[in-house]
Amino acid sequence: MPANIYKTADGKRVPGVTTVIGGNLGWSKNGLIHWAWEQGINGVDYKDARDKAADTGTIAHAMVEHEVRGEKFEWPGLGQKMGGSWEQIKQAENAFAAFCEWKELVKFKLLFAEHLLVSEKYKFGGQIDIAAIQGKRAIIDIKTSNAIYEDHKIQIAAYGNLWNEHYPDEPIENYYILQLGKDGSFSYHYWPDLSNAWRAFLLLRELHDLKKKLK
Repeated sequence: MPANIYKTADGKRVPGVTTVIGGNLGWSKNGLIHWAWEQGINGVDYKDARDKAADTGTIAHAMVEHEVRGEKFEWPGLGQKMGGSWEQIKQAENAFAAFCEWKELVKFKLLFAEHLLVSEKYKFGGQIDIAAIQGKRAIIDIKTSNAIYEDHKIQIAAYGNLWNEHYPDEPIENYYILQLGKDGSFSYHYWPDLSNAWRAFLLLRELHDLKKKLK
């Protein structure tokens, strides 16, 4: 799936949240290095394994997006255009089934899905998976990764502040990560406040620009 392009009102291109975090934060790299080493020991090209996992997540995200919008996501048709092996499709369907179980459990009221916003103040953009009312206004980010890392919290903190900049009279009050397992399981992570994660993002945003001046 092509990366989103974010531009300010005057047409200047700005980085996305995941670009800022991924290019400047290495807290989870030790775990990733060990994972890549294990893939190699088992005779698996870690790049292939990484790309397959990413494709599974992309398909699952698309299925979730269509569901919350009240649209159909069908095989064959739209699904086949996205590619992916039958194994990846099955894993994505398992993750989607987990989402449907969670959705029935919490019964949230959707505000926006896959909502693109750009911060004019801090010069970055992002795409919010789900903004909803679940008792209070909340950011809900979908993950199909095997674990939740610090950078995920920084990511949703940035999304929350993007929202607050655009909708100051309706601020985000809760933050959630919904972790969907490729086996059909799910886990739910909640934070009422991510002010420290937001501070971390602002430092990474500053570093993103500073790094260019060091070249």
